Amino acid sequence: MNSKNKSGVIVIGGGLTGLSTVRCLAKLDIPVEVILTDPDDIAHHSRFVNKHYDLIDTGYDPEALTGFLEDKIDERKGYFLFPTGDEALAILSSRRDRLDGFYKVMAPPWELTRQILSKDLTYKAAQDAGVDIPRLYGYASEAKSIIEKIKFPVVVKPIDSRRFVGVFGLKLFVATDKTELLDCVRRLEEFRLDALIMDLVPGPDSHFYNYTVYIDRSGEPAAELAIRKLRKSPPFYGVTRVAEIVDANRLREPTIELLRRIGWRGIASVEYKLDPRDGKYRLMEINGRGFLIQGLAYRAGINYPLLGWREYAMGEKVSARRNDWNGVWINLLDDLYFGSFHR
Repeated sequence: MNSKNKSGVIVIGGGLTGLSTVRCLAKLDIPVEVILTDPDDIAHHSRFVNKHYDLIDTGYDPEALTGFLEDKIDERKGYFLFPTGDEALAILSSRRDRLDGFYKVMAPPWELTRQILSKDLTYKAAQDAGVDIPRLYGYASEAKSIIEKIKFPVVVKPIDSRRFVGVFGLKLFVATDKTELLDCVRRLEEFRLDALIMDLVPGPDSHFYNYTVYIDRSGEPAAELAIRKLRKSPPFYGVTRVAEIVDANRLREPTIELLRRIGWRGIASVEYKLDPRDGKYRLMEINGRGFLIQGLAYRAGINYPLLGWREYAMGEKVSARRNDWNGVWINLLDDLYFGSFHR
C-alpha cells in the first residue's frame, strides 16, 4: 500500500456494519472516518477511527448528507466513500453527478442501484435470468382483485424497504388469511406505500444462504464466498446473529448471472432461502454495499471493504481467495438476547 497516499475512507453509517468495515480497513496506513446517522451508532468508539461526524439529527436525508460531503470537498477530496446501508447506497448512487470526480464513490449509477433497491425490479431481473423466486401473486395495491387466487400464508414485501422500515420498524408483513392481508394493505395505503404479495417460504433460519461476491470493473467475480445463516434476530425475519461458511456451488451460477444481467459492480451479498418443499433456492434480496457478516468473510481471507478501496481508490486489479478457516461468526449480544426468548 502506498503510504504517501494522503486520501482516506469515509464510512457512511456507524452501526454494526460500519464497525465491521472499520475493522476490515484497520491495517491500512490511511485515515478512516465515520459519519454517524443513528443514535445507536457505535463505530466511532473504535480505536481505528481517526475522526467522526454527527449527522444523527438529519439521519439519511439525501440533501443533508450530500451537502455535508460537498462542504468537505476541499478537505477530503479523493477520499473513498463506503456505504454500509441501503440509504447511503441510494444517496451516493443517485447523486454521483455531484460527488464523482471529487470522491471515489463505492456506488454504481442509479439505473443499476434501483434494480436491487426496488424489489419489483429485483424479482423481474431474477425471472429474466432464470433465478428461482417465491411465488409472486402481485402488488398489495391489487390485493382485492386477486385475493381469491392467493394461497396463505404470504409475505407482504415492500417495494421500497428503506421507507417501509422507517415507518413500521419491520422488514415485511406476514398475512395468514384474507383479513390480515387486507389489514396490511390498509396500513400500506395510509402511508402511500406499495408492496409485493409473495409466497411465504417455510423453514428455519438455517435455510437462509448468502452468496457474497465482489464484481470488478470488468464484470468478473474477483472474490466470492457462500455463507449459511444459522440464527437471525429476530428469528425468521431479522438480520444475522450466527453464521458459518459453507460450500454452495449451486448458488454461484444464478448469482453471477443475475448480477451480470443487472450490470452490477462492486460488493454484493445475494440472499436465498432453501425451500424444503422442492429443494430450490429462492431469491430473497440483494444487498449491494457493506453487509453485517462481512467480518466472517474477512476471517476467511476475503476482505470486501479492502477490495473496494484497492480498486476504486488505488486503481488496482483486485482478487481474493478463501483460506482454510471454517469458524462461525456470532453477534454475541443479539444471540444472548434473542436466545433468551427463542431457540
